[in-house]
Amino acid sequence: MMVQSPDQRTLSAALLVEQGNPADDPRMFRRCLSQYGTGVAILTTADGADRSAVTVNSFSSLSLDPPLLLWSIDKKSRSFPAFSTCKYFAVNILSSEQIELSRHFSSKVVDKFESVEWAAGRFESPLLAGCIAHFECSVDARHEGGDHMILIGHVKQLARFEGIPLIFSQGQYNIPCEHPDVPAEPEAIADARPDTPSNNVLQQIFNAHHSLSEAFEEHRRAEGVSVAVARVLASVCSYPGIKADGIASQTYLGQRDVEDAVSELAKKSLLTRADNGGMQLTEAGLALREAIRERWIAFQDAQLEGVPSPEIAVVMRTLSRLIGRTRKQEGNATVAVDGG
Repeated sequence: MMVQSPDQRTLSAALLVEQGNPADDPRMFRRCLSQYGTGVAILTTADGADRSAVTVNSFSSLSLDPPLLLWSIDKKSRSFPAFSTCKYFAVNILSSEQIELSRHFSSKVVDKFESVEWAAGRFESPLLAGCIAHFECSVDARHEGGDHMILIGHVKQLARFEGIPLIFSQGQYNIPCEHPDVPAEPEAIADARPDTPSNNVLQQIFNAHHSLSEAFEEHRRAEGVSVAVARVLASVCSYPGIKADGIASQTYLGQRDVEDAVSELAKKSLLTRADNGGMQLTEAGLALREAIRERWIAFQDAQLEGVPSPEIAVVMRTLSRLIGRTRKQEGNATVAVDGG
């Protein structure tokens, strides 16, 4: 029996955000691809004293026998000439603590290796410190892939380290956490493992942040914005004149996702951009930001209903100390979030 293809809007109860031909809207294509979460890797290679690197999330396993992997590089990348001719490369899989390293190697810094810790691998490709895995590869094949080149690597040497992987999904950095539908391990076993997510204070903070962000999604949809757009709104509202790289640093969004959000806001006349790249919200943009903020306050009150004030005060003091300590260590400004 032939089954007719249903309309996309009837496939499930999930709310349809957008649909269409990706050839008509490349940004929509990229946003849809971002629904598939990936790890984050830095690819490195060396030719004598010349070293090159690029941050990617296109890394994937390909074959176990022989051990092959693949990734792709944008032909417009400054590192493309090096990787299009190299004989060897290394894959550095980033840990949850290496967001800044990811940004550093996707920036326009000329010598990206000058300020980071690394060592030459078996084939001279740089291996970055703090990663949770290294794969040292010879180039097995290269293939054309539209505006990218696909590289297939034959793994010659590998290493795995303890740590939590860095995840990139829906335009922002994330960390993996236990799914609520997965049966928990016995309490006695969990108690015997102080490094498990349930006993890791900082990971619990990350988990709470992402859980609350997901729960707040219906309010963003009601205002017609995505996570990225909401965070760019908050950042520009707090720091008028801020530029795209500053927003990326504050919001933990990828540079492309910041540019996409800025383009969307400008198209809707919610934001203006000066010749020097500095941004300002229009009156309509400020009104939208305020509407989201009011929703966040109401959402926060609902989430904290029934929690004793002394407990909230203890949490606030602890978080304030952590924030103050990291600011002193790193000199970071407050991270802009969609609600706060």
